Amino acid sequence: MGETSQLQKIVATVFHTFCFFASSTLLLSLPVLAQDLPAGTALEARLSSATGSRISHPGDPIEATIIAPVSVRGRIIVPQGSRLFGSIANATALGFGVKHSTASIAYAFYTLQLPGGAAIPVHTQLVEVETAKEHVDALGTVRGIHPMASLSSSLAVFTVPLLLVDPAVGAPVWCIKSLVAPPANPEIHFATGAELILRLTTAVALPANTDFRAPVESFSRGDLADIGRLLKNSAQRAYMGSRASDLVNVLLIGSRTQVDQTFYAAGWLQAQRKSPLSLYRMYHALTKRMGYPSAPMNSLTLNGVPSAFVHQKSLDTVEKRHHVRFWRYPGRSDIWLGAAAQDVGFRFKLAHWTHVTDPHIDRERDKVVNDLAFTGCVEAAGLLPRASADLAQDPKAEHPIVTDGDVAVIRLNSCVHPKLMAGAGEMRALHQRGRLASTLATFRDDLVRSNIVFTTYNTLTFVVKHKAEPATTHALLTNGEPRGLDWLTAIRPRKVAPRH
Repeated sequence: MGETSQLQKIVATVFHTFCFFASSTLLLSLPVLAQDLPAGTALEARLSSATGSRISHPGDPIEATIIAPVSVRGRIIVPQGSRLFGSIANATALGFGVKHSTASIAYAFYTLQLPGGAAIPVHTQLVEVETAKEHVDALGTVRGIHPMASLSSSLAVFTVPLLLVDPAVGAPVWCIKSLVAPPANPEIHFATGAELILRLTTAVALPANTDFRAPVESFSRGDLADIGRLLKNSAQRAYMGSRASDLVNVLLIGSRTQVDQTFYAAGWLQAQRKSPLSLYRMYHALTKRMGYPSAPMNSLTLNGVPSAFVHQKSLDTVEKRHHVRFWRYPGRSDIWLGAAAQDVGFRFKLAHWTHVTDPHIDRERDKVVNDLAFTGCVEAAGLLPRASADLAQDPKAEHPIVTDGDVAVIRLNSCVHPKLMAGAGEMRALHQRGRLASTLATFRDDLVRSNIVFTTYNTLTFVVKHKAEPATTHALLTNGEPRGLDWLTAIRPRKVAPRH
């Protein structure tokens, strides 16, 4: 009996060992999946070529580059540089405005390609075209501006009848109108480098090897402590005259040349100084509803000193732009204090027009970090908590600043061979015709689009169509939503050897 019991134990042991190795082999042969990207995940991408209602056609291939990493609990699973492939789903030119009330264009991205070649099917919907005058409807289609939504079109309602009734008087009046208020182009044109925000409409399962390293190194604890002391010895709030304004939320370490090269590679341009010429260009861009990538900005002071320079990023309107002002840290030539914010529109205040700034400044701070990291010019980065006393709100502010209080600290490398974003350095304005062609097009548009018959018909059509549009069914990118800095908060400061 004892021999039988011993034999049974041996058989059981062999059987269990066999089952263990068999199950292990089976598990190893199965594809291990990382955490899925849930539906609703935002993707920030930059178009690799120009698109528009006149130049694009349904079925045309399109490509975009991911410019902000997507991370889950500090693990980057869609890194910067990943690519999206798709096609033009629909493109409708306004033309003479008889068949369509506005121009439109729609994108369909269906493949996400990760570094290393893994191509993953995706379903996306467009949510926003960054810093564009056009809007995106509930179905993800870009809608152009209404042909009457400009100063020129409003004046043409009066000048065109005068031109037809009394050409001798109407011609010079029309010429003056064309010079003072040139017409806006209602067609859609997004230059190379236009930035899109998309959302996944279905969950996406990514392979296990999609856990990518952070694009930058972390600061040591000693470095962060030294930087924290520098911040404590400097003002944290910029002022416009005596009125509190933007809050410092970025600290850059690097020479002025390094800073300029890095922002240029990321597609940012320096703002011009105010002058009669720049003010005229601003007026021209406002009336034509077009972009002015180097538009001047109001001067703010920090520690009583005006900003040294300003970098900004925009598309086809002067109403919206990303921007960050920089001040040199007193006594240091390699440290810059920056106040990053986003202009989201215009308002009339104190007898003049001024920009409305998004109070959720953390999004803009994140935008700066992600854009600079894309270029490969960032050596180290981190988030540094700030004392709550530095976040005191201005009681007179109409829109109090909303922030977690952290300052993004960035140290640049030599930036000899930066990675350029698509379209970096190109003028992002609507294509300009020659003077003669522009004059003839202006006359044609005024004559066809600005008469009382067309104006009434097109306006009624637009109103009826707008009321018939379905309510928004997808979650828009809300103010204050992070731009993917989860990966940055997960970087632990490097330990440094104790000093003797």
